[in-house]
Amino acid sequence: RIFLFPINYMLKILKKIDLTIEDEEILRLLVSQKRKEKTSKATLSNLIKETKALFENLLHPQGMFKIVDQKALKGEPYFEGQDMIALGLCTIGDELENKVSQLSRKGKLAQAVILDAMGSVATESAADFLNLRICEWCQKRGLGTSQRFSPGYGNWSLEGQRFIFSLLPAERIKVKLNQSCMMIPR
Repeated sequence: RIFLFPINYMLKILKKIDLTIEDEEILRLLVSQKRKEKTSKATLSNLIKETKALFENLLHPQGMFKIVDQKALKGEPYFEGQDMIALGLCTIGDELENKVSQLSRKGKLAQAVILDAMGSVATESAADFLNLRICEWCQKRGLGTSQRFSPGYGNWSLEGQRFIFSLLPAERIKVKLNQSCMMIPR
């Protein structure tokens, strides 16, 4: 394929991300987290509804992706042999995380755990949205895509995040990576 623009400079920042947050997915996370606790699904469903009132104003989803070619992939053995990849990063902002900490400090642990689960579902929804935009971008250009994957899954170590952060201007969506490869906000 011949491209009329330098691939390494293709960066798309999404300041508006539509989220789909299903109560069933929140409940699935909570049920797997509670393990042998005796909280019923009905009780959890009621707590989810109560906590949702806090939830809506705490989300500020943003994301970015960049398509990079072989030159940018040098030094990252995980992508050996690839012509190009799409690097993506998304966030729901730090307000939800701050609220979870605040609720925990106040001893409102059930609300904190539920809100944290809601944040996980929202973040996954943001990642799905970003992935769809990447697939659409590629499809318009006749490029194929694979399933998305992230550092920390399979045999790609969590340190792979350093590679991603080295190529993306993460500060433009207010995300940082600390020395332990923990994204801030989480």
